[in-house]
Amino acid sequence: MSERTSKDVVAAGTDSEDLDAFRERQRGAIANALIELVGTSGFAAVNVSDLVRVVGMSRKTFYKYFSSIEAALIYTQKMVLTGMRAEPAPHHESGLSRFIGQLRGIADLAMEQPERMIFLSFFDFAVKEYISAADRETYEAFTVSLVDEVLSAFAQGQRDGSIDPGLPALETTLASTNAVFGLAQRCLNNLWTVKDERLTERLITAELHAWETVLATK
Repeated sequence: MSERTSKDVVAAGTDSEDLDAFRERQRGAIANALIELVGTSGFAAVNVSDLVRVVGMSRKTFYKYFSSIEAALIYTQKMVLTGMRAEPAPHHESGLSRFIGQLRGIADLAMEQPERMIFLSFFDFAVKEYISAADRETYEAFTVSLVDEVLSAFAQGQRDGSIDPGLPALETTLASTNAVFGLAQRCLNNLWTVKDERLTERLITAELHAWETVLATK
């Protein structure tokens, strides 16, 4: 058997990359269909039969990409959360300003993508409790990794003196991001805030101001 040339290896690598990209697109299509299904059906039970009908594929094809509906839900939750991560803040600002800017970015992204926020609520209230302990542990570790930019701003603030050095970094970061994210979720599901966008803006601004007061060096 003749040896493979470098050109053959490159071609094979390209084919492999194309296949990986195709598989990821298929998973993304399933995830987007899940988001759509949850948005139109509310918190009704989500099943493979309804999902494949929405995405337009067979059950057999679905199981090529996910072992179960729970696996697809976890993948979709991770995709949504990754897509809603705030952009990096300018490093020339104080750490406190960067930190509050990150919280503002999280709130803004949440309000701009209501259908994805609906899915996040569905996952938190109807799915998360029922996934396996191993999957839950992996998922929690993943959520912590999403706040690395916010943690970076927090660390800078403690170095430059704009954030109280006595505050625990990870606990405070998770508490503040969850508070702002949760407020955005509630605003999207509240009759008064849905009718009045300015009220939502005032509530989020008040929440950010409260955290700025808590974080500032005493």
